Amino acid sequence: MLALALGSVAARGQAQANAASKGSDPTQSFVSPLGLGTGATIGVTQTGPSVTAAIARQVFNPAINFWQVGFSGTTDTNGQASVYSSHQSDAPGFKGKLGVGHSSFIRFRPVFTRTAGEFLTQAWCRDEVNEVNKTLPAIGQIKIPTSTDCKDAVSLEQDALKATPPVDQDGKVVTATQTADQHILQALAKAVETPADKVSLGPLDRQNVCNTVKDNKSFFQFCPDSTNPQPGLTDQEKKYPGLDTFTKDAPGKFQFKIWGSWAPTLTSTPYRNVTDGVPDLADKQNWTRLLNSGVGDVALYYGPWALGLEGGFGETVDIKAQNICKNIVSGTYTAQQCSMAMVGKPMPQSTWLASGTLQLSPLPIFGSMASLSSGAQVIYSYAAPTSGGHSSELAIPLYLSPAVTQMSFVIGIQPTWDWNTDPTIGHKFSVTVFIGARPPITKQ
Repeated sequence: MLALALGSVAARGQAQANAASKGSDPTQSFVSPLGLGTGATIGVTQTGPSVTAAIARQVFNPAINFWQVGFSGTTDTNGQASVYSSHQSDAPGFKGKLGVGHSSFIRFRPVFTRTAGEFLTQAWCRDEVNEVNKTLPAIGQIKIPTSTDCKDAVSLEQDALKATPPVDQDGKVVTATQTADQHILQALAKAVETPADKVSLGPLDRQNVCNTVKDNKSFFQFCPDSTNPQPGLTDQEKKYPGLDTFTKDAPGKFQFKIWGSWAPTLTSTPYRNVTDGVPDLADKQNWTRLLNSGVGDVALYYGPWALGLEGGFGETVDIKAQNICKNIVSGTYTAQQCSMAMVGKPMPQSTWLASGTLQLSPLPIFGSMASLSSGAQVIYSYAAPTSGGHSSELAIPLYLSPAVTQMSFVIGIQPTWDWNTDPTIGHKFSVTVFIGARPPITKQ
C-alpha cells in the first residue's frame, strides 16, 4: 500500500491500479476465481508454452469499482485440447476474460492515506539513518531501537558521526563520505523541524530531501524516484516494530471481491470430414470457432488466506487429434505424408463450469526478514457438458516472489492432474514451470 501513502498525483494513480489488482492470482490462472490482476506470465510444459497478459483498473463507482481484461495465447504440441482448463497449454488458440465487479480493497480512506504516509516517511528516514550508520567504523556504529522516531534517530546518529567519522583503511577520515553523511542528516533534521505541511513529517518532505541526494546512490536508493522497488506498509512495520504509532483506519484483515466475466476462447484445429462413417483423409479442412462462456466469481480474503469460488455456463470442446497419413505411390516406391488432425468436425457442447481456489501466501517457511516470500494454491476445476460426462482438474502451484515487493516477480512450478470420463482422453499428469512479471502498480 505504499502508493496509497504517497502524496504525488502519479503515486495516487498507481494506488488506484494497485487496489484494482489487490488479491489477484499470482499464477494468472484463467479458472482461478482470485482474478488475473495486472502483469504477464509465461508457462512451459511438455505439451507447449503459454503466455498470459492482463490488466486491472479501478473505476469511481460505489457498486462496480474495478474492471479487468486478460488474454492468453497457447499452443499444444500433442494435438489434444480441453478448453476449460487452468492448464493453459491444453487450449490451443487465444483465451480471453473480460470482467467487472466490486472489491472491498478499493475504498477511499483519507485518514489511512495520510497517516500511513506519515509512518512510511518515518520508516524511510530510519532507512537513511541506518545507511549513514553503515559508513562509520565498527567501533562507532550505534544500535538505535526500532521504535525510535526520525527526530531522535537523526540526533543520535549526528552524535555518533561527530564522535567517530568514516575512515579509510589507514585510519584517515574520508572527507567526502563524512560530508555526504552530514548533508543527509542535516536535511532530515531540517525536515523534521519544519515539515512541509506544517504539522508532521510526510511524503512531500521525503521528496524534498530526495531531490538533494540524487547524485548519491547510497541514499537515493530509498527514494520513490529511484529504480529500486520500495517497501510497503507491512514490510516497514515488520522492519521497525513499535515505530508505527501513526497509521489509523487501516483496512481490516477480511476483504472480498465479487465480479462477473465474459470468457471467450478462440480455438482452431485441422480436421477431416466423415461421410457415412468413412473419413475423407485427403480433403484437408480447418475448424475455427469463438466459444463463449459467462462466469461469476466470489473471492474472500483473511490475512494470508484466500478462498475463491467460480461458477458459470458456456461452450467447451474436446479436440482429439491423431496422425493422418497419405500414401503417394510412384512406380515401385511409396511415400507417406503425415500430419496431426481430428477425424470428424469438432462439436462444441454447452457445459456447466465450476472451480475453486484456496491460497496461502506467504507460507510460514521463511523468517520475517527473509528476502523471498513463498505461496501455494490448490486449484480445482470441473466441467460437466449437458450431453453427459465430465472432466476435472487439480493443480497445485507453488511459487516464490521477492518479500519486499511481493508479486512484482513470480517464479514457480505447478503439477496438474486431469481426469476425463471420455476413455479416449482418460487421465493425465503434467508439470508446468511458470515465470511472471508484475509492474509496481500491482499487489504489494
